Amino acid sequence: MGKGLLSKYKGKKIFRNMFSAVFILPALCIFLACIWGFFWFRASRIETEKVNDGNTLYASSLMVSNYMDLMGNTMEVLRNDTYVKKALAKSDFSWDGDMSVAAQKVLNMVMIDPMFQSVYVLKGNEYRIKCSNPAYPLDEQADRMMIETFYQSQFGRYGVKYYIDIYGCSRTLLYITAGEQNPGTGEKESGIFIGLDMGKIMENIFQPRRQGEQYLLTDAEGNVVHVCGEGYAKGEQLQEEILRTYLEHSDVRQSEVTKVRGGSYLVSCVNMENGFYLMHFLPYKYVEASIVHMRNTFIGIVLLLVLLVLLFAFVMSNWVYSPIDAAIQTTNSAGTSGQPSENISDRVGKTELAGIVQTYRTMVQTMNDLNIRKDQEEMARYLCSRASSAKLPEWVEETYGKTGIHSRVICLRISDMKDLQENHTEEARIFVHHTLVNITEQALKPLGDVLVNPVDEEYTAVILFAEQNLPEEELTGKIREIFSVIRDLVHIGMDAGISNDKEGFAELSAMYQMARAATAYRFMYGIDAIVTEEQMARKALGGNGNIDIRNLLLRLKEGNREKFAEEYFEITNELKEYSIQTAQDILLDMAVEIMKYYNSLNFHFETLSRNDYEKLAAELGKFGYLDDTWEWFSGMQDKICELLARARQGDREDVVDKAMAYLRENYADPNISAQFIAEMYHITPSYFSRLFNERSGYAFPDYLATLRIEEAGKLLMKEANKSIQEICEMVGYTNASYFTATFKKKFGITPGQFRKKHAQSAGNLHQ
Repeated sequence: MGKGLLSKYKGKKIFRNMFSAVFILPALCIFLACIWGFFWFRASRIETEKVNDGNTLYASSLMVSNYMDLMGNTMEVLRNDTYVKKALAKSDFSWDGDMSVAAQKVLNMVMIDPMFQSVYVLKGNEYRIKCSNPAYPLDEQADRMMIETFYQSQFGRYGVKYYIDIYGCSRTLLYITAGEQNPGTGEKESGIFIGLDMGKIMENIFQPRRQGEQYLLTDAEGNVVHVCGEGYAKGEQLQEEILRTYLEHSDVRQSEVTKVRGGSYLVSCVNMENGFYLMHFLPYKYVEASIVHMRNTFIGIVLLLVLLVLLFAFVMSNWVYSPIDAAIQTTNSAGTSGQPSENISDRVGKTELAGIVQTYRTMVQTMNDLNIRKDQEEMARYLCSRASSAKLPEWVEETYGKTGIHSRVICLRISDMKDLQENHTEEARIFVHHTLVNITEQALKPLGDVLVNPVDEEYTAVILFAEQNLPEEELTGKIREIFSVIRDLVHIGMDAGISNDKEGFAELSAMYQMARAATAYRFMYGIDAIVTEEQMARKALGGNGNIDIRNLLLRLKEGNREKFAEEYFEITNELKEYSIQTAQDILLDMAVEIMKYYNSLNFHFETLSRNDYEKLAAELGKFGYLDDTWEWFSGMQDKICELLARARQGDREDVVDKAMAYLRENYADPNISAQFIAEMYHITPSYFSRLFNERSGYAFPDYLATLRIEEAGKLLMKEANKSIQEICEMVGYTNASYFTATFKKKFGITPGQFRKKHAQSAGNLHQ
């Protein structure tokens, strides 16, 4: 059967070309995709190993650092201990109670952790107190070595000592010293020596280890303090340039695959930030094991997919070629039999070939659309990126690059975006954007090369490339033409921002950012605004925020609607010369003052909260343009005028009851007066005083003074620890002499005499 198929298509050039086209390209893509996938997996695997190894080593370094910090903390505790100080202060050694307590303290410190090797308290050339861990017995020779090490050390700095213990084991001792030096000679007179078995610490932490794996503790000069594993030796200095680079780097964690001493290793290094570095050498073969397995898997996948593509290519080629072969066979048979035959194009058209051709054209068009969309998305990401490392897509410079070219970026913004999203279908929105792109290209083409690139649904970037700087008036005129045509065709409003002209392509992203920022100033100019970068810069520096809104509030309190509107629009016209932030801040200040007045009309005198400020800012933020904010202010004006009208028509006698309730709650406020209360309830002070006298039977000052003095009497009896001045201020007086005179007028005695009399009465009652 196989031979029959092969003989059937032998010499069929069209079939071979179809088969080659269907097979070679997919097979090549599969092959390249698998190679790329393998290398991606390899890089990902290595990166994962680097991250995991770095994190594990960092966690281990924290354990090592904890031991070192413990040793430093122990040194600090012993240095500040009173009994240890007394032991060091004695000129001659004598064992007494203080020495016994000091020795116990030292013993306690050693027993904190089994990794402490020894602690010596030294005076002169002998030790006063010695405490060593039972696991590290020290003989007389070892004592002399430790004393000698103390006098050779630098106070406050970690040091390393290698020695052979009494069992013949090599030990790595990390020590720290502190003490007193002779000011004249600089010689050490006394101090404390603490040793830590760093070798045992590292051996405990880094177990178990795989073959060839190695852990190093080094100092900042590259000297190996201790090593776990085979390779480097204690005391050896790192010679490899890459390893010394790790020590000079400031990063906390570093991991790289590198060659060290003829072998490949994953080398991780952690800066412990105390002068020491922890390194890990992991043989690359452990990282490579999973990569080799995946490589074999990829090879199998490639072979399987190529076989499937081979079969698919043959089947597809046979399916496509069969109608053509049938048409050719029909034509040949008709010609040989002498019967009339149809036109060959009609015969072929009756086959599936015409459908295949149309499908191919559709596929090509779809691919072109996808490529265009991909280029637009790539350009949009570049324009929106604020990173200095962002790169301009190569196709832009290849397409538009010329010597001495000038570029300018225009940012077009759809101002009716909310209406477009809520009231139009997705197809309608796509049509709007396509229309915008086509009209913009046609309108600006006479000025130079044009690149129109949608950034998102709201913003469209237009990059104009010209051989010279274009006049701003000509460019603005063209943009107004675009606005007019767009409004007539699709009935939407537009805003635009224009960047400064720059030579070349290097700053297109920054130019777009400036043009987009300029569109924000539509808030000041209104719809169809066209704002240049220079105008935006002038606005940003304009205005000092010193706008007087007192007349606006006065007209509001008078209920004069026309004058209020005049004052409002006069202020907003002045705000158009300010920066956006300054204008919005002033609008918020105006709204806050109006809201305070509105609340006071409703007898709410609480200070506005942060939530109230945020709510006001959100309400004003809903307006896209400065002139539109009149809607909020006119609405507040209507509410306030309605309240004022009701207040003028209603009965004011309930004001006295409210005023008396307010006084009982706030009598301690020194600013309270008849005028203050009258303004709260929006009446004149004289009318309020007369109304208060009629309703309460008291003059307002007398009532307030009586209330304050009675409260003062209560406080004098309750708050015996408060001074007369403090009591005076607690009831709303600022002058102690005036308070005393008023109190005496009420009670016949001074506040001090009143308190003394009350205290005597309380004493007699207890007796």
